[in-house]
Amino acid sequence: MFLPNRNRPDQQKNRDAKPSTPMDRETKRRLWATVGLTVLLLAGWYGCMAVGEATHNDNLFFGVMIAYFVVFAVTFIAYLVYNRGFVNKNVTVEMLPADWSEEKKQSFLADEKARAQKSRWMLTVIIPFIVVFMCEALYLFVWDSYLADFFKG
Repeated sequence: MFLPNRNRPDQQKNRDAKPSTPMDRETKRRLWATVGLTVLLLAGWYGCMAVGEATHNDNLFFGVMIAYFVVFAVTFIAYLVYNRGFVNKNVTVEMLPADWSEEKKQSFLADEKARAQKSRWMLTVIIPFIVVFMCEALYLFVWDSYLADFFKG
């Protein structure tokens, strides 16, 4: 009952599927930059928290928290504004106004695609901040509330 049925026909299709294409060099570079920045930001966040607790200086952590929130908010808002709120995502030529010329329609679609490509670097900054905030939320709401009592001696 707890073991999966390995002979299902829909799983047979997945075994015959072609393997996915490997990541290109730019994607790998962006992935490692995101992981590195995440580790750096987590170390800074929890390092300042530890130093602040040791020195009884709440202003240090408060300053770092404000800086993290400001950088995240500015980058996130810039990403949304630059991509026009993604309202034109998945728009096709048929969806555009009929009075536009074919050249203007193609130019519009190409511009949207170019904007998405040019703004991908912002995700390398946005994602690590989201991870830091999620880790802090887990620490505050799960670890401190429930799990810390299990590990006290």
